[in-house]
Amino acid sequence: MERHHVIIFTDPGEEIDDEIALWAADQLFSSLAYKLKSCVCQGRQYSLHVVVVDGKMSAGERLARCKAVLGEPSCIKYWTPEKFDPNLMAGSSVLIIGPLELGENSEKIISDERPPDLVVLAGTKHCSVNWGQNELAQKNCEKLLSVAKQSYIIQSHRLSREIMTAEFVKKLPKKLNSHVAALTWRFLLGRATGPAEFVAHLLSPTLAGLKDRPASNFVAIQSVYEFVYSDKKLNDIEISDKAWQLSKQYYENDLEGFTDYVLKASKEVIKKEYAKATEALLRLGWYTDKVLLSTDPQLSDEALLKNRPQEFLRFKEKVFSEIGSPLPCYDHTAFREFMRYVVS
Repeated sequence: MERHHVIIFTDPGEEIDDEIALWAADQLFSSLAYKLKSCVCQGRQYSLHVVVVDGKMSAGERLARCKAVLGEPSCIKYWTPEKFDPNLMAGSSVLIIGPLELGENSEKIISDERPPDLVVLAGTKHCSVNWGQNELAQKNCEKLLSVAKQSYIIQSHRLSREIMTAEFVKKLPKKLNSHVAALTWRFLLGRATGPAEFVAHLLSPTLAGLKDRPASNFVAIQSVYEFVYSDKKLNDIEISDKAWQLSKQYYENDLEGFTDYVLKASKEVIKKEYAKATEALLRLGWYTDKVLLSTDPQLSDEALLKNRPQEFLRFKEKVFSEIGSPLPCYDHTAFREFMRYVVS
């Protein structure tokens, strides 16, 4: 019986899609039916390893976050880059859902001497967060893709097709379900970490498409607005003077930040998309009028829930429980695609 190592490089702790992917992986590999099928049909016995990378949070902090949200896993073996056994890489299947910020352990882990059979990168090369936001992470990603016997890249737009429906979120463990609800609430306020410096981050769908990024916040606002006002569509919303004025703080920064791409689209279309989303937030009573950096303490889950508890409860009980989260679950989608490669 061949033992085959499945290795996931991930950066949990900043949003929630990594944790959902790890929960799904643990559920799959701990399934008796899957174990029997893999042994009989493929002659393989799988072992699941998760390497928690460094970055904005240390690997230790990320690992603590994972265990706090997911509890003790059934079959995941967690590693930090420092303690990871590089011999596991040889002949393995590797999924990259976090930038390869491995520090001084990079050469030890990624080596021509221990090439994986398969490496899959979740996200568009040179653009996605998982490709890397610094030179070392990008170099590591490039090398790992090149040393593998087979390598594939799942483009970012493909990862945004699957959302967390009500049926899906009901299957999640209680803590994970609560984190998804809180993160969705943050996105509705236009306050989750994004690619630009200011107001993290409402992004025009047109502008997002030019950058091959999902417009998660816009989709969240649209979905909830059309749920609350069941007979109306966001595209048909009448924009007030106040919404036009307030939305300037979004699009002025973004049009400046994406100048090379904006040349391919109409600025007026982009401005109108921001104004429509702002108008929807005003009508829902969920607009916050101060431009803040995404790292501002006022934008933490704890602060948002403390300052606006009744609105959050209303959202969770009346909206989240009915439609789930309109946010794409990128890394869960990536894991499902990855497993198709693993078993093919």
